[in-house]
Amino acid sequence: MLEPPPSYTSPSTVSLLPVYTEIHGANEQTLAIQPLVPSSVSGLDYEYSTKHMSMNLGRRIHGTSAPSYGRNSVIQALITIKSFKHVKDISVTIWGKAIVTVSDRGFPLFHDVRIVLFHTIPLWSSSRDGARPTGPRTYPISYPLPTYARSRGTALPPTMSTAFQSLDVDVRYHIKIDMVRQGLHRHECTSTVLFYLPRSVPTSLSSVTSAFEEVEAKSEAEEDVQWKMTEIIPNGNRNNVILQFGLPLPLSYTAGLPIPFRLNIVCPPASLTPESIRSKVQVQLLKTVSVMINKQRVRMDRVMGTGMVWSIDTGDDSGVWEVTGSVKGGREGGEVSWSLTHFVEIRYTVRLVIASIEGFPEYKHDEVVQLVTHEAQDLELEEVRERPALGLINVRESAPSYNSTLPSGPTNVRLP
Repeated sequence: MLEPPPSYTSPSTVSLLPVYTEIHGANEQTLAIQPLVPSSVSGLDYEYSTKHMSMNLGRRIHGTSAPSYGRNSVIQALITIKSFKHVKDISVTIWGKAIVTVSDRGFPLFHDVRIVLFHTIPLWSSSRDGARPTGPRTYPISYPLPTYARSRGTALPPTMSTAFQSLDVDVRYHIKIDMVRQGLHRHECTSTVLFYLPRSVPTSLSSVTSAFEEVEAKSEAEEDVQWKMTEIIPNGNRNNVILQFGLPLPLSYTAGLPIPFRLNIVCPPASLTPESIRSKVQVQLLKTVSVMINKQRVRMDRVMGTGMVWSIDTGDDSGVWEVTGSVKGGREGGEVSWSLTHFVEIRYTVRLVIASIEGFPEYKHDEVVQLVTHEAQDLELEEVRERPALGLINVRESAPSYNSTLPSGPTNVRLP
């Protein structure tokens, strides 16, 4: 049985403690600490190779299947050319494209591709650089991702893949090395996809979470939260019922977190009850994909979430009812609003659906909102803002759409 080690705090055992020395005794061994792995090991780096060249895009620090980058990130790579024999030109190309496909029962009706990013980096050329190197060479490259899409004036869209019943939208980014060889020698290339996953925050430092807490608690500070209230008085309103629907300003919210809402119902004293309000009022969060095809807008909606009512303040003699609640949908940090001018748009809408209430006809009201990946306080440090929003990496959506509008008549097929 091993004896316990001596106490290092008891004065009586100080004399028993060994004296430190850099020279180990005859019955001791020295352990030399070595790096666990070399600087580049297959499986730990994003590395892609052919017979005559290889590309290393760094460590798999984010655990994603492809290299991932955030807003204003820099693509850094080491390109190793193993042999220059018969080589004429070597270049690196980084590009991104948005793809829209419309189909009908599996048959393509429309296909369009827009280039959102294109950049070429020449590495070596026999006409420019002269004699070929006799041995391997390594070339470091660095390319800062732009903020805006090519020739579009809009922000560079994130990597995504979404599919509705008859509409597919994909945004893809790639990096490729091309080696052009002379004569009958085979042209070589190696490439991989890149994930562009920019983080985003609401357009104001006012957080939805604070609005959520203030509305729920009904504190005196609730007056500090500004709301956009929309009055709804449609045609056919026989009993002068007035509805006011409101969302906290700004209309910019973090994906996956509750969005508070208010509904005020003003009506003459009648048989309106909390139960009837709960059964006749519904609030939904919709995701809408819109594309322009032959100057016609194709739009498809999907319900992402249905609202929950927190409380209903009982109407008094004035006939005023106040309904508060919240609606949310999607994964936290997994949705974001974006668009490419005159081509495609991903947007989100809070929809109020009202059944007939005391002579108030069935009605629907939409409020367009912006969804972002993070709350403002999450991205206070610059280095955090540049990290990829990994929540945007999604399994391809393929659920049936809630609603769709397709252009009438035949649509010409356009191939890139």
